[in-house]
Amino acid sequence: WALAHAPTTLSSHTSVFSGVDSHTHTVVRNGFPVPPELPLLAERFAEAGWDTLAAVGASTLAADMGLSRGFRVYDDRVSDKVRRRYEDRAARVTERALALVDAREADRPLFLFVHYFDAHSPWDSAPEAVRRRFPRPAGSRVDGSGDSVGRLVRAARAGRLAEDDRIAARALYLAEVAAADEGVGALLSGLEARGLLRDALVAVMGDHGETLDEIPARAYGHGMDVDLADIHVPLLLAGWGSLELPAGTVVSEPVRLQDLGTTLLHAAGLGGALGAGRDLAPLWSGGAIPAAPSFAEATKPAAAEPAVGWPNLRMERAVALDGYLLTRAPWLAEGPRLFRIDPAQTPVDDPDRAARMAALLDDWDAHAPPRRTVELDPATRAALGALGYLDER
Repeated sequence: WALAHAPTTLSSHTSVFSGVDSHTHTVVRNGFPVPPELPLLAERFAEAGWDTLAAVGASTLAADMGLSRGFRVYDDRVSDKVRRRYEDRAARVTERALALVDAREADRPLFLFVHYFDAHSPWDSAPEAVRRRFPRPAGSRVDGSGDSVGRLVRAARAGRLAEDDRIAARALYLAEVAAADEGVGALLSGLEARGLLRDALVAVMGDHGETLDEIPARAYGHGMDVDLADIHVPLLLAGWGSLELPAGTVVSEPVRLQDLGTTLLHAAGLGGALGAGRDLAPLWSGGAIPAAPSFAEATKPAAAEPAVGWPNLRMERAVALDGYLLTRAPWLAEGPRLFRIDPAQTPVDDPDRAARMAALLDDWDAHAPPRRTVELDPATRAALGALGYLDER
């Protein structure tokens, strides 16, 4: 039960690389660069003498957005135009990442970040061999293209989503996830062949989830919700050699993505905390860590943005603690609503707990940062907008 802090790529990754949530790192959504004064994980590894390399899969994490700080090489040369952005398929991202590894001088420990983007719509990039593993009903015309996803959205909002189309959409989405999984497998095989997994720790995580047909009014996308479909993400760690971890261990309690950086620093022997992150290692070593609330906020829709103050304050928001999730959506006049953190996101009637968690959310919002606008000069803004790097709406 790893939980993200925003259902948007750049904001969520910034939490991972800074150890703080959006009210501290102030990355509103895609297109808002990481503040230059914010300490980042790659900087810590670089300062400790590690070689730092990155290969990213989409223009939403372009070097101009600021996560590149601390990396000796940050490869953002994605080539396929998809709507208003550029991206690379998983196989190409893996190829670029291994090329970076091959070009380095292997005299320093390696910190490698590889970013896959396949599981974003349109769902038309998975190889046909992967698609065949997820059969679609013959009666569905949904093929994963942008046009067919658009039709799905309109049908869901109108309450006319056909069952065959619902099944087909899930199959296509899972094929994209499987294609990314194959990319990770190829990356691990490549690193193993190069002898780089003899003494290594690998973390695999998602930055946010995806609403499919769970919420018809906001189906087939992310950004507008912080329900579990959008913030529950995979998080897996595997270690070899001096960094070996107990195999097959499952941590059942919820953890925060902002804790991952601190966990990696401790595993690497560098110590210290990254932002407000906690070392998660005791959870798989027979120990415990102090409970801490996990906050999340949506980044859309633009129509809900207030005229003054922190731009996301009226978007849906959530706090998770002790196995419960409380959500509130000011722009819809919904909430607070209390749920268990379980596969069904089961509603809970517990007024006392709801009140305590609502007070945590109130305090988090009361300390939200002031309004932030995109701090780009006109030429840079025009260039990034043309490439699809900005997502100001």
